[in-house]
Order: sequence, then C-alpha cells, then structure tokens
Amino acid sequence: MANAFGIIFANIHDEALPQLTRTRTLGAVPIGGRYRLIDFILSDMVNSGISSVGVIARNNYHSLVNHLGSGKEWDLSRKFGGLTVFPPYATSSSGLYHNRLEAMKSVLSYIVRAREEYAILADSNVILNIDLSKVLAYHEETDADVTCVYQNVDLKEKNAKERVLYDLDESGRIREVRVDPRISEGNVNNSLGIWVMKKDLLVSIIDDAQTSGKHSLERDVLGQRCGDWKIMGYPFDGFVEQIRSISGYYRAGMALLNADVRAELFPRERPVYTKVHDEPPVYYAPEAKTSNSLIANGCRIEGTVENCILARGVSVAKGAVVRNSLLMQGVTVGEGSTIDCAIVDKDSCISPNRTLSGAPTYPIVIEKGSRV
Repeated sequence: MANAFGIIFANIHDEALPQLTRTRTLGAVPIGGRYRLIDFILSDMVNSGISSVGVIARNNYHSLVNHLGSGKEWDLSRKFGGLTVFPPYATSSSGLYHNRLEAMKSVLSYIVRAREEYAILADSNVILNIDLSKVLAYHEETDADVTCVYQNVDLKEKNAKERVLYDLDESGRIREVRVDPRISEGNVNNSLGIWVMKKDLLVSIIDDAQTSGKHSLERDVLGQRCGDWKIMGYPFDGFVEQIRSISGYYRAGMALLNADVRAELFPRERPVYTKVHDEPPVYYAPEAKTSNSLIANGCRIEGTVENCILARGVSVAKGAVVRNSLLMQGVTVGEGSTIDCAIVDKDSCISPNRTLSGAPTYPIVIEKGSRV
C-alpha cells in the first residue's frame, strides 16, 4: 500500500444530517462517545499501509481541523506525505465545489504531485473496518481500470433512496451503475463510496469532467464508461453503516452497544484511531444506575442511564432517567428529567423536570448548544 494515496471527502453528505452539520462537517460528527465519523475510513487507510492522505473540506471545517490536527494519532505527521487537510477553495466562476469531481479539481495539483501510482477515494459517511490492501490487490489481480467496493444488502428494511447500485456479471465486472433508483425491495449491490484507480486515470477523469461539464463521478463517469472500461466490484460482507439520515445515524450509534458489532469494528489488530483527550474517570454516585451503556471519561452519573452512549463530560443529575439515547460531549441533564430515543448534541442543557421522547425510527434531535 506504499504505492497508494488516499482522498477523503469530508462534506459530500452533509445534507444527510442537517441538525448535526450546521457547525461542523459530516466527517467531524461524533459517534460512539469518543470518535468522529472520519476516524473509521482514515484508520482503515492507515491500517492498510497508506501514509499519504488528503482530506477535502468544503465548509464548517474548523472542528475537523481541530480533531485531525497534524495527524499524529494516525501516525500521519510526516515530512513527506502524511495528512493534508484542504480548506475550501472557490473560483470566481463556480464558487465552492458541489460534488466529488469539483472537489478533486480544487486539489488537482496535490493529486498530480503524488508519488504513488494508485489513488483510493472514499466518503466519510461510512462506518466499517476494511482492509484496503486486499482491495488494491484485487484491483491489480483483475487488471481493472476502476474497482468499486460494494455490499450486497436486502432492501426489505432499507429503501434505495439516495443509493448507488451496481449490476455485476458472473466475473464481478460492473455492467450498469444505477443512481438513486426507484427500488424498494430485493437484494442489491450497494456502493460503499470507496473507489480504487490509477492516479493517471483519475487525473484524466478530472480534466475531462472540467471540459465536458460532468458532475457525478458515478453517474456521469463510471455509469457512462461501463462498456469501455473494466470496472470491477469488490464485495465486502462485514458490518457496515452508511449515514444517510438522522435515523441511520441513530441506528449506527446504537449498534455500537452490540458486543459483536464492537468486536468487528474494533479488532485488536486493526484499531480505530482518534484524537486522545485526558479526562478523569467516570464518577458514579451511590444512587446511580447504569446498564448496557458506553460511558466515556469525564462523565458524572447520579441518575439512571440505560442503553445509551455518553460522550466525555456528560452529566446526568439525580433522579434523571436517560434511555436509548446518544448524548454528545458536555451535555447536562437536570434533575427529574426523562430522555428516551434522543440525540443531544454537544454542550446542550436539559433543564430539570423535562421530558424528551422520540422513537427508534424518528429520534428527537437537540442541536448543539441548545437549552431545553
């Protein structure tokens, strides 16, 4: 993997979580109490041997830059290669980028100067632990022009809205790319937003998109070249959550309470790295009650917490009950309050004797810094 560099798109799916991305990029959205969404794909790249990664931001990127820093936690603080975070770049004619092709056009000089032969592109809305070195090996073995990572999923519980689906032949070659198809059931090959190709091909794609007005990498490029290029699909059958909605984000967060899911996402040999914070241990008052929850350092628990994920510095007062919820850093819950099926963003305050109740398919969302 020393012969590949990575490109991560931090903002492409911001509209999926409007309440959580008003002040941050999607890649910087907290998950699991101590991680950010970008940590998973960035750690996948590092664990696969990639030592040069560019992260493209569009707006609200300050929390992302603060989280990633120099890349030290990912061993990407290097003189050559390492981690590069690209701030928004606008032109007088087109303004800020709106899609992946425009995003890569804004960092074309970085791509051209890359010493590596291959490029691995990835979105930041996918939670998985994948060995990308196997994907690159498959790409070389099949002599593919482009390799797209996908997962076969059953749409009985998930519809195809805003999905990209691949139709493959017996050899694993992609024959058709369907973007946002009108399908509501059946087994489909769902794109995971990870692509492998040679750097030279990527540069030509970006140049061609600029001159011919192409906007979508999958619809306008891959979908149009299935007959000309050898575009292969790489199947991934492990645990995956793609964040496309608030309910999907809630589902992904709650899935981390499952020990089997945690074992698959956080194997000892392929850890997920993140920014390290020094916090005191959790304080549990004598009357505190907790069950099936992940509670980060610095929390103060005096009430009841059941089936929840609490980030650093959360305070649950005496008599308060928090169930089936995701509470981010610095949230305080007042005495006698009840919270169920909620997502409470950073530094929010729930006053005493309040009741907030949502549903697993429609969790209530309290935006960052709110007082209820």
